[in-house]
Amino acid sequence: MAETGQGEQPQGIGAAWQRLLSHGGPLLQSRIELAAIELGEERQRLQTLLLLGLVAVFFGLLALGSLTALLVILFWNLGHWQVLTVLTLLYAGVAIYCIDRLRRAVRNAPPPFAATRAELSKDSAAWRARH
Repeated sequence: MAETGQGEQPQGIGAAWQRLLSHGGPLLQSRIELAAIELGEERQRLQTLLLLGLVAVFFGLLALGSLTALLVILFWNLGHWQVLTVLTLLYAGVAIYCIDRLRRAVRNAPPPFAATRAELSKDSAAWRARH
């Protein structure tokens, strides 16, 4: 057996695995934590998108119902249609606003796990540079 001095590192496959695990363990743990944080952020973003979508559908249906009632009233009694017109425009405006927010949120969203993939790419590049 070869003795190792203080400045030398032990040789062999076992020693290489030990060094890999001692350095790779904390690195892997930090990458897993980053992925977990990004997963939580993605879940929250999807919940917000779902809520906005549901609100848009709800107000869109209200606008459609109001428009139907408005058409019935317009042809039945031409004196009281102003209130339904305002409601229809209000509901339609809310629905359009929500749809616009949804489109912007989907269009501007970063790809899922972008930070994790970037860190893994850096790790891979650093690993290739060492060997």
